[in-house]
Amino acid sequence: MMLVTTVYVFVIFVIVSDSKKFSKELPNFPGLYAMGYKYLTRKERESNGSRTKEELRPSAVMQKLLTGYVRTDPPSFSTTEVELGVYIISFYSVNEQTMDYSVSMYLRQKWQDPRLDAFSYMGNKSLRMGDKGWEKIWVPDTFLKNEKGASFHSVTVDNRLIEIRAPTTVWYVIKISATLSCPMTLENFPLDTQVCPMSFESFGYTATVMNFSEFKNQEFLETEKKVEMPQFSLIAASSKDCSSNYTSGIYPCLEIKFYLRRDLGYFIIQVYVPSVLIVILSWVSFWINVDASPARVSIGLLTVLTTTTMSSGARATLPRVSYIKAIDVWMIVCLVFVFTSLIEYAVVNVFARKVARPPKHFNNPPPLTPRLPPHHHIHHSGGCGCGNKGSCIMASRDSGNPIVTKCCIVSVFS
Repeated sequence: MMLVTTVYVFVIFVIVSDSKKFSKELPNFPGLYAMGYKYLTRKERESNGSRTKEELRPSAVMQKLLTGYVRTDPPSFSTTEVELGVYIISFYSVNEQTMDYSVSMYLRQKWQDPRLDAFSYMGNKSLRMGDKGWEKIWVPDTFLKNEKGASFHSVTVDNRLIEIRAPTTVWYVIKISATLSCPMTLENFPLDTQVCPMSFESFGYTATVMNFSEFKNQEFLETEKKVEMPQFSLIAASSKDCSSNYTSGIYPCLEIKFYLRRDLGYFIIQVYVPSVLIVILSWVSFWINVDASPARVSIGLLTVLTTTTMSSGARATLPRVSYIKAIDVWMIVCLVFVFTSLIEYAVVNVFARKVARPPKHFNNPPPLTPRLPPHHHIHHSGGCGCGNKGSCIMASRDSGNPIVTKCCIVSVFS
């Protein structure tokens, strides 16, 4: 033990005596250089630090990761699980006539790609790829199955983000505005709740290559706190697997269902309250005199025409479906009330005229009074007899009121 210590001290003494520079720079650690540590001057340390920073730039790391990378090949030979998430920014249109809705959203996708191992270069830091980075690596060919029209946002830059997180997780976010079909059932309109789907499907990869699933460590569906629609409220959402079997194989699919409940405020103000008032207005004719035909007929026709016009306006924004809707039942009932009030006046008018008309006596017609010329003077004799000729009329022209008696007529011409 003493021999080893003596040799160790001797070697250090020789090294320190041969290099005064290192003895001055490292006065307290004379044995570090002998143990293999290399002393770096200030300039050497700065130059080495700059090279390290240069090597850790995202572009340099991506260049190393993409060496020998083939973007057309899937990440692995087994099935790649792609986790989907949706962040709803706004619902800005729900159209019953075309049966579709429009939405603005962030589509978020996450999967594992063992070829992109950035952990050895970046540690736990995330690596954000530059512009068009999604064109350099493999990405899922996800599309919206029930889409009518869609667009990506590019103001002021392409609204896309692709990021590699330790160890081999790829995070891909896209901002999309899309118009999606929504088959609606309108039997309960406007007291209805519609279920509008959003289906994500792989266009070219079958279920043996990739599969869709919901986010596991965070919310699958998120919305803005103040998502508002003119006539609907988002009350719930659900998801299910909608994989379809085509002739070329089974393609993965994930469907989100939005439950939209219609608000009644607009229809109460614009349809229900006015129709109730019109029906009450038609009942006003019951208190109008039956002889006032113009007033009663005008009110009846006015209420019938107004109800018909209101019914047409309430259905103007709806498709021409062949089944009866709840609002049709309401408007038909209102139309029946106002039409019945108009028919009621016609019936009452007929019975009123029958009561006011005097009875006709067809068996005993009233006796006829002959009209005599003014130059005739009629006299009567108290003892004239009518014999078998029946009653006779004698009138005196001397007074204004003729006197009718049962006697014979004697004419004296002047």
